[in-house]
Amino acid sequence: MASSPLLVLFAFFAASSVGVVAVSDCAAPPTPPAVAAGGLIASTCNRTLYYDVCVASLASRPGSRRADLRGLASISLDVGLDHARATVSLAKALSKRHAAAAATGGAYAAGCLSDCVEEYREAVDGLRKSAAALRRRDYDDVNDLVSGAMTNSDTCESAFADKPGLRSPLTERNSYFFKICSISIAITNLLHGSTSRAL
Repeated sequence: MASSPLLVLFAFFAASSVGVVAVSDCAAPPTPPAVAAGGLIASTCNRTLYYDVCVASLASRPGSRRADLRGLASISLDVGLDHARATVSLAKALSKRHAAAAATGGAYAAGCLSDCVEEYREAVDGLRKSAAALRRRDYDDVNDLVSGAMTNSDTCESAFADKPGLRSPLTERNSYFFKICSISIAITNLLHGSTSRAL
């Protein structure tokens, strides 16, 4: 009977520690994506050419840590689509600004930026279609469409190279878009491979 209070005390502390863990997990601040990446995100991104970009892009989206491989492919396409839409808006604004400065030689840059608007509009359309192809599990079509979107960003960037001394204000955005598209293709290839093995 003397040991009974000890058992009660032990049970109390055990229950308390479980409660503390549960509460602390709920109250913990979100971990930065690069630190939180584990499991499927990390192993998937390890199969891409741009691990850090992949982890940061995927892990920043809600639900990514619970997603399966096809879910991660969908998230990567969403990231690219959002980026392309934002680039359309930015290129339009920059084009207007350069056009207003036509007297100081901004007309050529404004023309390049207008071309970029059209290129990224095509990229948006391609990524929308690629998301639909992913839902159909048509992985070849996904990759063809994403590859086309990558070409759109390359065309945007190369327009500025045609005039010596002109620098593209979209270089970093074009580079990121190229990388996220490359990541989408890599994840789709993993999906395609897993489907082939299942067959």
